[in-house]
Amino acid sequence: MFYRIFKKILFISCALFSLTSISSSEINSKEWSTQCNDNKSLCLVGIQNEMMIKDSKKIQILAKAYLIIGSSSQKKMSLINEEDQTYKLSEENKNVPVLFVDLPLNTDLRAQPLIQIDNKSIGNLNYTHCNPTEGCKTNVAVSNDIIDLFKKGKTMTIIMKIYGKKENVKVEFPLKNFSKSYSILLKK
Repeated sequence: MFYRIFKKILFISCALFSLTSISSSEINSKEWSTQCNDNKSLCLVGIQNEMMIKDSKKIQILAKAYLIIGSSSQKKMSLINEEDQTYKLSEENKNVPVLFVDLPLNTDLRAQPLIQIDNKSIGNLNYTHCNPTEGCKTNVAVSNDIIDLFKKGKTMTIIMKIYGKKENVKVEFPLKNFSKSYSILLKK
């Protein structure tokens, strides 16, 4: 089962590369918004964390968080005839929300980033890869209970380590407009 979910997450990660038609200016730092590629075959809800570059008026994107709906298939054994003890094997598809967070380069890959909502720890992110263009990509499949925490919460915090530093770094994302954006995502 874990392998199938991992395979789906890997597929979803590859599919995200097709989102190049969504400009980063459409995702903002104030509230979650829903974005789709040109043919609406892949949609996400996202937000970014920005910082002002010291001694400059330029804004740099520090991190991005986005959630997509993937699917996972599970084998299910159903009893057809109790008297004959006949079973039927079928596959059941389930929608799985997957949270992705793009973090800056130079994060310590030995320590999984921690996700908190309103200072409550809810799990860890898994690194998938790093590159100079996008930084370090992480993801995790989230349950409906966690989605409910996102909807009710005020702030999502990612706590990560920077390579060679002792202190943790916190990256915060407001959860403003998450519920509305997520409900739109479910309709796509």
